Amino acid sequence: MSKTIYLSPSNHGKNQNKCLRAGCYEDKHTRPIAEVCAEYLRKSGFKVLVGKESQNMAARCKEADNNNVDLYIPVHTNASSSPSARYIMFMCYNTGEVYRKIFDAIAPYMQAIYPGNVKAQLVKRTDLYEINAPRAKTIYCELGFHTNQQDCDNFIHNPEAVGKALAQGICQYFGVAFGGGGESPSLPNYGKGQKITLSGCPLYGTSATDKIATHVTGTYYLWDGKLLRGRYRITNLPSRVGVAGQVTGWINKSDI
Repeated sequence: MSKTIYLSPSNHGKNQNKCLRAGCYEDKHTRPIAEVCAEYLRKSGFKVLVGKESQNMAARCKEADNNNVDLYIPVHTNASSSPSARYIMFMCYNTGEVYRKIFDAIAPYMQAIYPGNVKAQLVKRTDLYEINAPRAKTIYCELGFHTNQQDCDNFIHNPEAVGKALAQGICQYFGVAFGGGGESPSLPNYGKGQKITLSGCPLYGTSATDKIATHVTGTYYLWDGKLLRGRYRITNLPSRVGVAGQVTGWINKSDI
């Protein structure tokens, strides 16, 4: 049975959350992203609903529940008082294994096309209506900053690339072949002993804890290359790869 996806582009209202591009605002540039994503998902065999401009959040969540959607995805861009602020962020009810699996599927496709080699962020948010209200799991997308010139010029206003990448990530999560044609972004493959370079990377004591033990910078190696709850074990020397008791700690896959 095909899966059903609900895409909810921003609905702040006309000329609200104005973009750096003349005449543009958040609702205007997020809707094309959602529509491109929807088209690629339909080609891949999904049933897709896109929230209408006339619908508020409550109506969209109700429509999603009435259609028993499998994943609910708000599509937004971010804003900051600092014009240099840049990143892509995904917000979920928690950052545990269930939601990290969604993030780990979608984030690499977005990172592959986001300018500047900036890592995606997974953030716990329990106060947002479109995260709490739908019965389906929600991954709330903040796709760059409409207050940053580079994002406006090279990312936000490229709905074909952004919408396609989002669709590819959703296909990856559900284990469905992407039916949109063309080549996918080149995504990294990680294995035992893989050499990685980290900069200020959060380090965890276990695969499950949300508590950051410290931050690490430098060259490390994947201890066994096995992904657990979205994390890998690392060690600091090639000779310690796979050796019992020689694990430095755990890092998120998305931080590599």
